[in-house]
This record gives sequence, structure tokens and C-alpha cells, in this order.
Amino acid sequence: MKTVKTIFIVDDDPMQAMMLQDYLSKYSTFTLTVFNSGEECLKNLDKSPDIVFLDYNFDKAGRNAMDGIEILKEIKKAKPLTEVVMISGQDRIEVAVNTIKYGAFDYIVKSESAFHRSENVIFNIIKRMKLQGEARLYKKLTLLFGVCLLGFILLVVILYQMGYIAKSPGWI
Repeated sequence: MKTVKTIFIVDDDPMQAMMLQDYLSKYSTFTLTVFNSGEECLKNLDKSPDIVFLDYNFDKAGRNAMDGIEILKEIKKAKPLTEVVMISGQDRIEVAVNTIKYGAFDYIVKSESAFHRSENVIFNIIKRMKLQGEARLYKKLTLLFGVCLLGFILLVVILYQMGYIAKSPGWI
């Protein structure tokens, strides 16, 4: 089962990124890396992050900076198994739906509860990974059971054809 080891925080607001990093740093099992732009994050995707907390708007990153949706698309194209959580100050449902449509795991509005929600999202992602691992295991076990059952049926048919198994049990 895969576990969460690396988390990227991508936000052009250094204070917001630092506060999220500080809040999540209580979990020593994660390696947290902060980036001030989406382009920086994309350059470091070779570090294979498990989760990316990605800002929706990059106002302070510069005029030519990619927006959150473009970065989300690039991350999902390069690393489809990486879960992306969009963070934004916009509390509009169409923005949240749009990010989910492009592959974001969740959408968090920057508010008093944003840090607590980010913690819950991490645990939900871990729970999902665990369930996916169990589903893969059950799928393999079901396939193995089917192959064994088929082998047993073939063995019975072959033994019957060879005369080792009779139509009547013998005591009748």
C-alpha cells in the first residue's frame, strides 16, 4: 500500500504557504516543500509528490504566471496519481466544480477552517489510497479463486473421463 510521503504547497502568498506548512509540520511523516509559483512546482515534479496543495490564483507570481487550473492540468498530465487540492479565497461553487472537473481531489476556501480542512483532506486521501489497495488485493484474490475453481472443475472432468470417478458412488 502506498502512503503519503511528500506534500507540495504551492501558493504565491508566502504568509499563507508558511502558515499551512507550519500547521501540517506537526506530522513528521510528511516531507513538506513550499513553492511560490506553479512553474516552480512543475519543475520539481520529478520528486513525485503524493499531494499538492495548489493556489487557484497566482496574482503575486507575475503577469505571465500560469493560473491554478493550467498548473492542475499539467500536474495531472505528468503525474496522474498525484492528488491535487485546490486552495482559493473564492467561495464560488462554479470555481470549485471547475477544479474538480479537471482532476482536483478537493477544493478548500481560504478561511478560518482551511487548515483543519486541509488536515482532513490528507486523511481522506490516505483512506482512499488504503481502500484502493484493498480493492486491488480483493480483485487479485477473486481472480485466484476463479482460477483455482476452474482448475478443480477441469481436474474432476479429466478424472471422470479417465474412469477414476464413477457415476455411482459404489455403495448403491
